[in-house]
Amino acid sequence: MWLVAALLGLAGCGNGGSAVETRDRAAGDAEATLTAAAAPAGGGEAASEPVQPALTANRRETVDAKINRLFERNGADFGAATAEAYLARIEAFTARPPAGTERVERANGDVLLYQASTNTFAVVSRDGAPRTMFKPREGAAYWAEQKAAAPNFGRRQPSEG
Repeated sequence: MWLVAALLGLAGCGNGGSAVETRDRAAGDAEATLTAAAAPAGGGEAASEPVQPALTANRRETVDAKINRLFERNGADFGAATAEAYLARIEAFTARPPAGTERVERANGDVLLYQASTNTFAVVSRDGAPRTMFKPREGAAYWAEQKAAAPNFGRRQPSEG
């Protein structure tokens, strides 16, 4: 009898809103974010597809914080006046790299892109989300270094001993 009462009590819990802040549910999350793509017109099946993040996030930084940080650091190099404009340039370059862009894949699945004529370097994750885009100070020398390191990137080096 007590088991039935306990189950009925738990059944009323539901999946409503929670006051507990998590990574997925940050407090004060009312601001618009740069991470979600606009819903396609007409609704339909496309609305149920997962939304591709604008950039990769990590444990220390949300996608929006990363976009703003990269914009502050690199936006002027690409003539971007806003974080949104910088993000649009990243998406355009990584989705359809211009002619003459070199491409190398890292061991972890990341794709490195470099266009020498504009000195533009970008990294795209294995799932297709851009990680970063900037103009390396060392230009072609930086690209050569990244290309050389790509086959072993992220792999553990054997310990000596």
